[in-house]
Amino acid sequence: MCAQCLWYMAGSEGPWINFDSVHKWKVIYNYSDQINVLLCNPNCTEFKYETLKQPNNSIQKELKSEFYMGLLLDCCEQARQCCVRMLENGNHDSHEHDHCPAKWDGFMCWNSAKPGTISYQTCPSMTYFALGIKPTSCRNELANKECWHNSTWARISKAHFDEVEKKWINYSEEYTNYLPCSTPGATIKLKFIRISIVIYVISLVLTSIGFILLWTFCNERHKLREIHLNFFLSLILTASFSLSVLIFIKEQHYRLNSMIDKNPIWCRILMLLMKTARLTNYCWMLNEGIILWQLVVRPMPVNKIRMTKFYLLGWFSPIIIISFYTFIHSMEVFNKSCWTKSMGYWELIYIVPTITFIVINTILLIYMMYVLLHKSFTTSNNMNHQLRSSVGKSLLLVPVFGIHYMFYIVPFDPFESCASYQFVFHYIMIITEALQGSIVTAVFCFFNQEIRESIKRKFDKMRLRNHSITQRRNTTVDNDVMEMEKLNQVVKLNDS
Repeated sequence: MCAQCLWYMAGSEGPWINFDSVHKWKVIYNYSDQINVLLCNPNCTEFKYETLKQPNNSIQKELKSEFYMGLLLDCCEQARQCCVRMLENGNHDSHEHDHCPAKWDGFMCWNSAKPGTISYQTCPSMTYFALGIKPTSCRNELANKECWHNSTWARISKAHFDEVEKKWINYSEEYTNYLPCSTPGATIKLKFIRISIVIYVISLVLTSIGFILLWTFCNERHKLREIHLNFFLSLILTASFSLSVLIFIKEQHYRLNSMIDKNPIWCRILMLLMKTARLTNYCWMLNEGIILWQLVVRPMPVNKIRMTKFYLLGWFSPIIIISFYTFIHSMEVFNKSCWTKSMGYWELIYIVPTITFIVINTILLIYMMYVLLHKSFTTSNNMNHQLRSSVGKSLLLVPVFGIHYMFYIVPFDPFESCASYQFVFHYIMIITEALQGSIVTAVFCFFNQEIRESIKRKFDKMRLRNHSITQRRNTTVDNDVMEMEKLNQVVKLNDS
């Protein structure tokens, strides 16, 4: 049964230094699930825990690292324990036909099961060899094995091409569902995604409301208002595309849908749209800082500020960056998994411009706040107060947008150590990322005194209009009543 461990490991490229030779070796030899040997001709090699652990073992030399050797040895030891347990439990007793028999399937040991039931076990360490990651307590998912009503383990149909007879041969083999093991931590990651979806929906609704309020009630100078509206539009696009990615790509992946492995073009386009929209957020946030710079440090009439450069930076520059990013990602080595996986150092094409925009914007805003505070000691007027308020709002957004990219500079995987504090940081990251639109809406709209006063004036006008309409209606009714009374009096006089 230890030979079965080696047989399955030889089917994956990850653990081996020279996979071509190992793969040829796998094709030549076959294993028997009845005895602990690889069947070969003319020589047979016995595989035992003690044999594999020897320093000069030929199999050990073929493996890339001690990590893979450890997985193989662990698998062999579990196979031995399974065999001992089956013998101790008397797996050959007379009641065996009433149950699916106990079984070692090459990865783990399954106890006998009642017909029509499904057995579940935590994924074994051996299933991680193809992924090349260390199994941890928060990564483990559940594998399952079904016992059919006829007291046999579930089987699946397969086809094999016979090189000698040059034809396909259909056959069936026993099946254990290890698909959940291919996505470690899927259960917890699915919770992360669902939390993000809820927050993004809230953020999208609030940002859309903020956009309408800004469009309808904001009386700020035309150019500054235009910058705000474009910033809000980029946030709405980001929330929309992020929601689409979460629902149609990531949630499906962690539900163990194989769509992401097929790498369809629509999901690659969706990932690009999300990244482009997110990049426009940082470009328009920088535009907020630039236009305030022109109003504070180099004062100039608002009507002389040209919007062309802002639109080029806000909408055109992200397209240029993403175009180069797309070119690299479309290379064969990176063109997989719906472009959801990192390209390593090439990912800096996307990350560096974003961090650069944040740093430049921070420097501009801090300097502007210094200038405005200096001016407040010499001159005090309403204009300085408004500008100081605008700079303060923009400066407040820097940590909100910057904290997300701090996790790119110092990457970490909470599933590596399962430490509680790392999961707390991860929750902070996903909540902050999803709430960006809501926070911007609160700062620029809900906490904006001008917009609140405009809304109040609007409702006051509506109330006065309704009141005047009601008064006119009442006056008209009163006049009609008086006319009727006069008419009745005239009729009475005529009758008399």
